[in-house]
Amino acid sequence: MTNSHVVSALRLKRAEISGHIHDLEKRIARQRANLANLDATIKLFSPGTNPDAIPPKRPYRRTRYFARNELSRLTQDALRTASGPLTSAEIAAAVMKAKEMPPGDAAFKGIVAERVLTVMRRLAKRGQ
Repeated sequence: MTNSHVVSALRLKRAEISGHIHDLEKRIARQRANLANLDATIKLFSPGTNPDAIPPKRPYRRTRYFARNELSRLTQDALRTASGPLTSAEIAAAVMKAKEMPPGDAAFKGIVAERVLTVMRRLAKRGQ
């Protein structure tokens, strides 16, 4: 007994994923070529510099849940109004309440707590 509709759907999904991987590999090849050109230009202007010694910079990915600096502001507001020390989960709960997000989703609360920790590390690095 064959399920042709299941196999057909799986083939379509595989083709979609394969196409996505192919596109990403082309983009990676282009970026590697750009990097090689940049390395050659650096060596041209500074022959003693090793381009491989330059650490990569992590790209910033904006979240769709918070506007620019909104999470930082909400985190600081939660800390200002707290009567004592708070955990990241408690700060995340306060942020979610301020944004009127559903408090019952534990997985989402964990994501917000991780982002709160990131904000707090950045604030601590700045001395705030």
